[in-house]
Amino acid sequence: MSVIDAKGAVVGRLASHTAKLALDGKSVSIINIGDSVITGDSIKIEEKYLARRHLHNKSNPENSVKWPRRPDLLFKKIVSGMLPKHSPRQKLALSRIKVYLGHPHGLAVEPKPDPKAGHRKITAKYITLTQLCNQLGWKINE
Repeated sequence: MSVIDAKGAVVGRLASHTAKLALDGKSVSIINIGDSVITGDSIKIEEKYLARRHLHNKSNPENSVKWPRRPDLLFKKIVSGMLPKHSPRQKLALSRIKVYLGHPHGLAVEPKPDPKAGHRKITAKYITLTQLCNQLGWKINE
């Protein structure tokens, strides 16, 4: 079981690394996902994710794709887009991934930053996953 600390990691790189580990059959726990970052202009990123949340299927709006507001669920949604579609491998790989907002008490392994998982020094504009989810309407105390 590998434990990855997502503090300061780039979300896309972390998601692709996580998807690859899960497809290889390894169980992955990711902690502090709210502190991971998406690089780019924060206004454009917020507009992009707000537009995704408001897309609806015209024939039956209940069948529309649901984009979550919580950081841990949003990250799992991003990872699921990097897995094979409509196959048993996708379900098995998603079941191997555990994502936490903080550091859970039951997790005994001390995480280390992994350079393959997107831990780099960020010099560009960025927004954290928690800030993005707050803009999407996530309330922390709910």
